[in-house]
Amino acid sequence: MGGIEIPRLTNRFFREIKISSTLNHENIVPLWGVACQFGVLPALVSPWLKNGTLTEYLQNRHKELPRGQQYALLRDVARGLEYLHSQLIVHGDLSGFNVLVDDDGKARITDFGLSALVPARISQALLPTAPGGTLHWIAPEYLRADASDVPSMLSQASDVYSFGGIMLQVLEGKIPYHYIPHTAALVGQVLQGITPRRPVVPVIIDEDWDFMQKCWLPHAASRPSATDIVTIMEARAMIVV
Repeated sequence: MGGIEIPRLTNRFFREIKISSTLNHENIVPLWGVACQFGVLPALVSPWLKNGTLTEYLQNRHKELPRGQQYALLRDVARGLEYLHSQLIVHGDLSGFNVLVDDDGKARITDFGLSALVPARISQALLPTAPGGTLHWIAPEYLRADASDVPSMLSQASDVYSFGGIMLQVLEGKIPYHYIPHTAALVGQVLQGITPRRPVVPVIIDEDWDFMQKCWLPHAASRPSATDIVTIMEARAMIVV
């Protein structure tokens, strides 16, 4: 591992411990402790969730998941996101790979290595050194941001954009932009503001598709809040059995 990578990993590791240690919510994977002697950096200790990531879970079980259970997964992610935002924390890398599903089928957000606290006075060691995020769910402003432009990188609205991708993934069963095989082409789509296309198979009702469009609005301030998302997802989960 090169000398350049160690400081970046150290900063990310410190940031994740700092943030994870403050969190306490049923839809957030808890940090149990830190263990040493597993490599260059200490290891974070969290519970083992055998269903794995949301992406893996959907690949294995989407066809058998009732619509109500799909909405319940989205409600869980929304509640976890609302909690983070209430604590003035931006996740920064919300994706199907950073949501785990526990033994009871409950979704729980994890991986806070790209997260940051958002009050004005904050240690620079806690800030991401460059825009992050997993491309298939990433908000376009992350790709456009200058690394020194902290406010554009730390946006609750960007998390909301990513939730739109998770909503599409849960309802369709495939990751956003699954039809684009090349990274460069995907980056171009996101930068141009071309959002994921609606599935040809009618698996998403108009109301849900319209809500995703709100999450993907190009003007970040016009996107719904995490609390708005919770309200919608809780209502969906209650209506659909």
